[in-house]
Amino acid sequence: MKKIVLTLLGTIALYGYVAAQLNSDSLFLSAIKDTKANNYSSAIQKAETILESFPNRVDVLIFIANVHAWREEYATALNYIGRANSIDPKNSELYDTWLNILLWSGNYKQLLEVLEIAEENHYPNKYNIVLKGAMALKNMGYYSKGLSLIERNPTLQDSSQIKTLYIELYRLNKPKVLSIYYATDQFKEENQEPQHLSFVDYAIKIKKHTLIPRLSYANRYGNNDFQIEADYYHVFTKRRYLYSNMGVSINQSVFPMYSAGLEQYLPIGKATETSLGGRYLKTETDNIFIVTGNLNTYYKNLWFMVRPFWVIHKSNNTLSTVFAARRYSANPINYWGLELLYGNSPDERYAAAKPSQQFLLKSYKAKILKNTAILDYHELMLSAAYTYEEYATNSFRNRFTFEVSLKIRI
Repeated sequence: MKKIVLTLLGTIALYGYVAAQLNSDSLFLSAIKDTKANNYSSAIQKAETILESFPNRVDVLIFIANVHAWREEYATALNYIGRANSIDPKNSELYDTWLNILLWSGNYKQLLEVLEIAEENHYPNKYNIVLKGAMALKNMGYYSKGLSLIERNPTLQDSSQIKTLYIELYRLNKPKVLSIYYATDQFKEENQEPQHLSFVDYAIKIKKHTLIPRLSYANRYGNNDFQIEADYYHVFTKRRYLYSNMGVSINQSVFPMYSAGLEQYLPIGKATETSLGGRYLKTETDNIFIVTGNLNTYYKNLWFMVRPFWVIHKSNNTLSTVFAARRYSANPINYWGLELLYGNSPDERYAAAKPSQQFLLKSYKAKILKNTAILDYHELMLSAAYTYEEYATNSFRNRFTFEVSLKIRI
């Protein structure tokens, strides 16, 4: 009789466990459906209910960690990953999620430590180890180490993503860039001579500092002029950096006598950036102040940007705006670009001539450009633009601009 009772109790317990398991699996499927509908709070609540009965379900712990990471709640996500790791440190899905969370949260040093733990526990996804490791090293500024990691795994370079990352690391590891630029403006009106602009600059990058001295030459309205200027970028942390510029004209016949700029760039989330700053131009008769900033974002292989310029002048204040878009290929050097401009942007070098007058006039511009990789690492840019511009009050003309730029990494 005792054996029968024990058997009966065991059967009931087993039935209860199986029923609970089936119920938890059904609840888990429902939680997964919630995430597809972006109902993350409901998904977490259902998954937590499962853990109340089955606290050692590693798949549920990893799932909750993922959901919190999607909500950018990285500290909470890592807490659940820690629980999963203490239960099953050899689970491959554990490292898939763990590495993603550390990469998304910018915790690159810990990511490299987890890569070592993953390899010790025979994590099979070598591709993910190389990709995430090289990405972390790139973001930490250890470009040569990132290159070495990829080069030690040559069979993985067939991957387009790793190949693209390798090219980017190579470019970043070559901090010196020689740029040569030429542009010509042609006018429909027969009595208007073509205008010319060219410059050469040399970018030097040392750790968080980039200095770009530049020499420009312009031939406008029968005048020749040279400008000596320099751009300086200082990188802080996590995509925060400062831009500054100073320039001086030699003949003071085309370029402003003096020019300066200052702008702070800040990240917003993972794919968006904003900035705020200003420009200053000094001519023989005017001091021109310009307030500017930009908002740009990535969506898949597309990039969009809007940049307004508020020109403060003693006779009038004006607003000009630039809209830009790019479509990137697998190699980020290769892209098509489109720009639309209303007004006269002080970043347009042709507008440097007689700026105190230029910014008060209307202008409508459309530009298309193609940037191409040469030997994987160097760049060639070609562009064509059409501008319908006011060259005097209520008088308009057609301007056609053609540009070519070559960047050589040394």
